[in-house]
Amino acid sequence: MTDDLRSLLRVAPGHQGQPSAVILDGRTLQSTCESGPRAGYDGYKRKRGSKVHMAVDTLGHLLVVHITPANEQERARCSNWRSRSSKLLARR
Repeated sequence: MTDDLRSLLRVAPGHQGQPSAVILDGRTLQSTCESGPRAGYDGYKRKRGSKVHMAVDTLGHLLVVHITPANEQERARCSNWRSRSSKLLARR
């Protein structure tokens, strides 16, 4: 259902129904007291919290989201994301 809705949103402005490219993005969200042990410390941004890794199409529609502790390196996730997004585009 989500794929069909995303396809409709892409076709409306005149794009192809399926994305041809994926953009990987990540951001660190500051933790709250409820975060507990799942929050890590991002030394670069000097924030304690969680990292949200996202894959979006060129129009900004969300394809995949994955949340990790902030102390995990984004580049360590890149190879996993490349294979996941390749599979995502291939099945379309």
